[in-house]
Amino acid sequence: MNWHNTPIHILDFEGNGRSGVVEFGVATVFGGEVVAARTEFCRPQGRIPRREVELHGITNQAVAHAQPLKSYWEYFADLRQNGPLGAHHASVEESLLKKTWSHSRLAPNFLKPGQWVSEWGPWVDTKELYANLFPKVPSHALGKLIETFDLLDKLDLLGQEFCPKSRRKFHAALYDALASAVLLLHLSTYEELSKDITLPWLLAQSFASSAKRQEALQGNLL
Repeated sequence: MNWHNTPIHILDFEGNGRSGVVEFGVATVFGGEVVAARTEFCRPQGRIPRREVELHGITNQAVAHAQPLKSYWEYFADLRQNGPLGAHHASVEESLLKKTWSHSRLAPNFLKPGQWVSEWGPWVDTKELYANLFPKVPSHALGKLIETFDLLDKLDLLGQEFCPKSRRKFHAALYDALASAVLLLHLSTYEELSKDITLPWLLAQSFASSAKRQEALQGNLL
């Protein structure tokens, strides 16, 4: 399954378990490029702590009249039916999604073509992909990987195209989603990987557990 032929919707959320999601960003990768993006502020479930405001720059006043994340069910359910979801450190995004909706609609299991699941995963996780493929780099944090692989110029060009002017920075949801998309697309530049990169391979390599990776890879060879 050529991964360029299926859209991958890369998410990032700003927020936490206490305040809930206060901003989301989605960057859709298809055909070897970012083809669409969306970002919205969301009304929090409670007050945004000061330390969170200092991190992402979103104040309680700025989102007081925004729609809550739960109002975007149709949007996120449609994304999951259309392609797999992705993120950098996907367990965080999945946890925040599940706090709002425990399950997706019935959707394809892109790890096991032909099967269907009512789950938000399996995910394409750029943190785990880079940890598995490039274990010796100093850090697998999002910003550090962008710096290590000299991808900031590409990211900033996408930020100028898709992000609101005030949100073209790390810890802004869409900018972070675009950073993850840039990392994903960068894998295609490695000739030694090009023969291996299929969508099931990306999903299998996104597991943190080596046992789960091997199980997923073996399952796709049968």
